[in-house]
Amino acid sequence: MSNRAVVVYPGSVSGVVRAPPSKSYTHRALLAALLARGTSIIENPLWSSDTLATLEAVRAMGAEARRSRDRVVVESPGPRGLRWPRCIDAGESGTTMRLVTGVLGLLDKPVLVYGSGRLHERPVRPLLEAMAVLGARYLVSGCCCPPHVVQGPVTSGRTVVDARESSQYLSALLFLGAGLSELEISVVGLESRPYVDISVVVLEAFGAQVERRDYSWFAARGSPRPTRYRVPGDWSSAAALLAAGAIAGGVRVESVYPGDPQPDKAIIDVLRAAGACVRLGEDYAEAERGRLEGFETCIRDYPDLGPVLAALAAIACGVSRICCAERLRLKESNRVEAILDVLRRGGVEARLVEDRDKGLCIEVRGRCGKLPGGVTYSTYGDHRVAMLAALLGLASEKPVKILDPMVVAKSFPGFWDTLVSLGARISYEH
Repeated sequence: MSNRAVVVYPGSVSGVVRAPPSKSYTHRALLAALLARGTSIIENPLWSSDTLATLEAVRAMGAEARRSRDRVVVESPGPRGLRWPRCIDAGESGTTMRLVTGVLGLLDKPVLVYGSGRLHERPVRPLLEAMAVLGARYLVSGCCCPPHVVQGPVTSGRTVVDARESSQYLSALLFLGAGLSELEISVVGLESRPYVDISVVVLEAFGAQVERRDYSWFAARGSPRPTRYRVPGDWSSAAALLAAGAIAGGVRVESVYPGDPQPDKAIIDVLRAAGACVRLGEDYAEAERGRLEGFETCIRDYPDLGPVLAALAAIACGVSRICCAERLRLKESNRVEAILDVLRRGGVEARLVEDRDKGLCIEVRGRCGKLPGGVTYSTYGDHRVAMLAALLGLASEKPVKILDPMVVAKSFPGFWDTLVSLGARISYEH
């Protein structure tokens, strides 16, 4: 199935859909349930290749997890009863790799953490260094990345983490702290701050206590307790659907909440800045097509929006700049190069610009409407790049072919079916 291609035909989309559950919350809820001695129920989880990697890690560490389509029941022995798994396969999930590494600090034997795809190019060393202050030992490949080995047990106390590469380093330490019942963390630099807020929200929902001073100091106190927890809708997936509405019709996405700390709700502000008609309710967002104009945004706190914003920029009138884009190089693909290639194949002028204040910017000269189409796009093995290509296909004059389209299973397995439910014309080729 992953080897076939899809053909996306030009056309409009309209309708109402429900956002898939949040990948970020699902990862964190599974690990909180692992740290809570007893039985927890997680409702509305996202089952994707990434979250299934975390589920298998939770099972490998001693929890019994019975899953169905709309819930998972986790029975855990708690932090003191964790089982030694010898190794953890994180697949292509950077979140699994880093957050699980933190929890593994509770064990007194070495565990190998590895994965596939570009996971072995995604850094983890600053997390391991912060854990070493607490007594962990580690080995790491190429001085930076998985495969790596970590061995505890760590002890309660204080540590410092440099989280400029990834907020997941700090989140991993917060989960480790919840397992220890006491850990203070000083933070040097921090990217994607809202993802830390998500970690705090989940830990507190499971009964742990997190104290903080802005984003510079955190203290995790108290262990998680068994909980019934419901995963909210995913703003990252909703962003692609809302962009489809802004580009090619009108789409309402339900089960997303404006007060949620998920960073990708920034899609609303960017759509408005670009000229789309956007409306928000208590539990929904909708976007309708309008004359899109060039925009500029810094994606430091929401890098996963980069490909979706590139699609908006390609259709808009004038020049757009997607700045603070350095971390796009460290995703499932080198998203900087992937975005440039996809845009240029689609007939869109795009280049890189270094800005003294905003770092690396992808500058896009939009076509003010339709793209020519009639081209084949690579997804680069990246779910977000596949969604970028799909959005360009909707706004093209001729059909486009997208190779390896099922990479969307990493975060949004039902993406193509959802587009079809909104009226998009899609065919499959083997």
